[in-house]
Amino acid sequence: MGKKPIDYGARMCEILFISSGFLVGYNYYEKNMPCDYETSFKYAYKHLRTFYPLEFINTLYGYFFRPGKKYNLTEYEILISNLLMIKSWSRYTHFASCFNRITWFLSSLLFCYFLVPLLLKGIKNIKTSLILFFIFSLIRISTEELIFRGALNIFDANFHRGPIIRLFEFYMGMLLTPSFFFFKYLLDDYRNKIWFKYLFTFIQIGSPILIYYIMLHYNNILYRCYFVMIFCFYIFIISYDYGFLSDLFYKKICIKIMSCQMEMYLFNLNQ
Repeated sequence: MGKKPIDYGARMCEILFISSGFLVGYNYYEKNMPCDYETSFKYAYKHLRTFYPLEFINTLYGYFFRPGKKYNLTEYEILISNLLMIKSWSRYTHFASCFNRITWFLSSLLFCYFLVPLLLKGIKNIKTSLILFFIFSLIRISTEELIFRGALNIFDANFHRGPIIRLFEFYMGMLLTPSFFFFKYLLDDYRNKIWFKYLFTFIQIGSPILIYYIMLHYNNILYRCYFVMIFCFYIFIISYDYGFLSDLFYKKICIKIMSCQMEMYLFNLNQ
C-alpha cells in the first residue's frame, strides 16, 4: 500500500471549525445568552450577513462563468442549494465542489452558529465541559472507526463535509474554553517573566513542527478523528497570549491581515 498524500484542505477545515468554536466559547464564556429560537436566528443572521454578499457573488460567478457550462435541472438544484446555504445537507458528494466550493463549509458553520445558544450551556463550568469533551470525542472516534470497518454503511463519502460531524468539531473547540480560563488564571502570574516567555515561545513553535511530523509519518495510520484531537491540543496552546509570538501577532500589520482572512479564504477556494 502506497503512502497516502496529506489532505491539507481537510486539516485546515478541521482547524477552522475547532478554532471557530473556541472563539465563540471565549467570547461568550462569562456572558448570558438566552436559549431560544429567536436568539438562535439572530445570532446566525448576525454572522450570515457578514459573509453572504461575498458568498452570493462567488456562487453566481462560478455558475455563469465556469468553463464548459451545461445547464440542466441538477445544476439549477445545486445553484439553489448554494444560495440558500443548505449545500452541506446533501448526501451527494459532487454537490460539494460545484460552482462555489466553499459553500458547504459556510452552511455547516451557519448550522453551528444557530445552535450556539444551546451549546453554551455546556461550558458553564470546567467539570461539565471536560465530561462533554470526552463524550463527544468518543462518539467522533467510534463513528469513524465503525464507518471505516463497514459497520455503518448508511453514510457516503460526503460524511466529513456534513454539518453534524462539523458540529462535533465546533463544539469540541467550545468545550476547551473553561479549561483555558482555568489555566490562564494560574499562568498569568508568570507572563512577564523572561524565562516563561522563552519557554512558551518554544512550545508554540515546537507544537506545529511536532504536528506536521505526525502528519507526515502517521497519515496512513490515523483517521481524521485523531487529527481533530491533535488540533484541539494545538488550538488550546496557541490561544494563550504568552511568549514572543503573541507579541508579534499584536503588531498592526498582523491585525490588518487577520481582519480580512475570511474574504481571502472565500476568494482563494473559489479559484
